[in-house]
Amino acid sequence: MIVVPTWDLFITLFFVVGIGYGVILQREKILATLISTYIALAVASVWGDKVFEFFNGNSILFNQFWIRSNMSEFSIKALLFGLMIVLLTLKGDFSVSMGKSEGMVSTIFVVIYSFLTTGLIVESIINFLPQTAKMTILNQSDVASLVMNYDVAWVVIPALLMIVGGFLTARSQGGGNAPAAG
Repeated sequence: MIVVPTWDLFITLFFVVGIGYGVILQREKILATLISTYIALAVASVWGDKVFEFFNGNSILFNQFWIRSNMSEFSIKALLFGLMIVLLTLKGDFSVSMGKSEGMVSTIFVVIYSFLTTGLIVESIINFLPQTAKMTILNQSDVASLVMNYDVAWVVIPALLMIVGGFLTARSQGGGNAPAAG
């Protein structure tokens, strides 16, 4: 009997690895990854078509330089998206400070942020696919369909959760912005 991996298995494993990655890195680093994912999504969505045109020889850089390749638009956008996430996460000049939140609540937030970051990545990559490929995957995978049914949630819920988490952290630290007594 030959076992063929399915999209459901692949996407589920990606979620498990993403959540594990977040738990290992802890709250500040997974939030930096989440913010990097938002920025990478914006860059790939806005700039992906221009980069695709350049790599297909349809656009000239500095009136002299062009590249002719056989890369698909999906490949360019997915590569740009992934590269931006990695570069921003590893070398981005920003840090996320969430205060001294520890214990079970912090662990729950890490798992939720990791889950939402992974969902945003999966949803973004599926959206970069050509319509026919996207429909094929959605017809073959219940998990992919479930991810795509909540496409707005992957973008909105992490932002709302960061705001709620900021209020909870400030509250647990006694207001957070109170002036120091001199």
